Amino acid sequence: MAYDQVITKQQTISEALLSNKSDIDYSRIFHYVLIAVIVLLILILNYCSLSKHMASNSQSITDYTIPEEYVERNREPVVAGLFYPADKFLLDRQLDSYLSHSRPLDQFPVQPKILIVPHAGYDYSAAVAAKAYLTLKPFAPKIRNVILVGPSHQVAFRGAALSDAATFATPLGRITVNQEISHKLATIPGFRFFDKAHAKEHALEVQLPFLQKVLPSFKIVPLIYGDISPENLAAALRPYLLAPDTLLIFSADLSHYYDYATAGKIDNRTAEQIKNKEAGLSGHQSCGATGINAALILAKELKLTPEMLDLLNSGDVIGRLDSVVGYGAWSFSPGETDTEKGDSIAGDKKSLEDFARMYGAELMKIAKISLEEAVLYDREYSPARGDYDNTLFNKGASFVTLIQNGKLRGCIGTVVRHQSIAGDVAANTYAAAMDDKRFSPLSPKELSKIDVTISLLTGYERIRYRDEEDLLKQIQAGTDGIVLRSGDRQALFLPSVWKELPDKREFLNNLKLKAGMTPSYWSDKIKVYRFYTVEIKENAD
Repeated sequence: MAYDQVITKQQTISEALLSNKSDIDYSRIFHYVLIAVIVLLILILNYCSLSKHMASNSQSITDYTIPEEYVERNREPVVAGLFYPADKFLLDRQLDSYLSHSRPLDQFPVQPKILIVPHAGYDYSAAVAAKAYLTLKPFAPKIRNVILVGPSHQVAFRGAALSDAATFATPLGRITVNQEISHKLATIPGFRFFDKAHAKEHALEVQLPFLQKVLPSFKIVPLIYGDISPENLAAALRPYLLAPDTLLIFSADLSHYYDYATAGKIDNRTAEQIKNKEAGLSGHQSCGATGINAALILAKELKLTPEMLDLLNSGDVIGRLDSVVGYGAWSFSPGETDTEKGDSIAGDKKSLEDFARMYGAELMKIAKISLEEAVLYDREYSPARGDYDNTLFNKGASFVTLIQNGKLRGCIGTVVRHQSIAGDVAANTYAAAMDDKRFSPLSPKELSKIDVTISLLTGYERIRYRDEEDLLKQIQAGTDGIVLRSGDRQALFLPSVWKELPDKREFLNNLKLKAGMTPSYWSDKIKVYRFYTVEIKENAD
């Protein structure tokens, strides 16, 4: 019986449990779980929202630094307000004043490849420097890179110092550094990135505002040299000087702290050495003697002709004569070596006629592509060797003339052979369409109305004369292109100008006007050259 009672009791308990289970309210449990989930979601959302406004990171914002890849390294001006005005508007007006005192070169003769310019305070030397920068104006759109070279006044070191800065600033704005060229130069022994040499240096900084006023779009390669040979400096820079869009500027003052008479003798000797391209200037002649010597080495190697633009000293400016500093400006261009070599320009013309017969169609194709690229896309066209006959990459000089409805719409050219004829025609077409200052840039709607003429230029022949009347007798109307030079005043007329000015005297007088002279002006120092052209016309029969 006891066993049966146990079994019965267990069954009773199981039945009771089953009875209680049936009384559980599952809907209420689900309700509680749902409320818990909603509360949890609200808390999560609140946290996400509030975390945007909570200083919950362990690091303080006062410890924040911009990651290196985002840093725009800029070299700020250090002599603004000392060597030149720090106020943007005052500086701009002052530069306008300096640049208006001398006339810029006209379309002729040639784009300078090297300048020597002073680097003293503007009150002392800016008028001299301005004469060098004015020579760039006719070629400003073509100059895209400027290698600035100057001596170190603040830091002693060996070799040459490049800057790791991305930009150099003046009150007129920032200028981009060509890091590609800088890094290539840094691979040359003796050249390295060394910003300490640039930090307080004025020799390059004072050149920047002038460049900003004269060039529309360019990059710089700032280079400060310490103890380095001019031969090594010249060798490193030579490859870049060959590029048609690159200018080399050497910043240098002349003799320091001699009396006026002594300084004049020293500076005149320096000028004579530069004229004759005789490297070997010493430190007492210039604080930038190494740079000037490098310029003379390059000029001799590349057959560049130096031209003195101005030479004076601080005594001429402020009147104090007991202790003066000399200032001079020179430009170096491909020039007299071509014009005075005595080649037969008649023979040149025959060769150009043969060349035009063989390759005229391809040159016109290059001009038309360049014109469309310029007008429709505002970009320059660079002919590739794989697309054209190799002969088109021989050096040549050309003018490209654009005619619309029988009237001139643009004309730009090169006088001395310095690049391939294919590249020269392409570059001059772009410049004639977009950069001829006499006209607004060509618009797309005008494109179909433009006729193109390419003029291929011979070499040059010096015309020796007794007086102006003798010169007029020697000029051949209708066939001669004429170049006129007198100091820094220069101008060129193509032979096609004879169609508008058939009278010799009228032709010559208008050429004088173009050069900034009066029609009655005459000097036995005027140099005159003749040349011929061979024309390639778009709509030739």
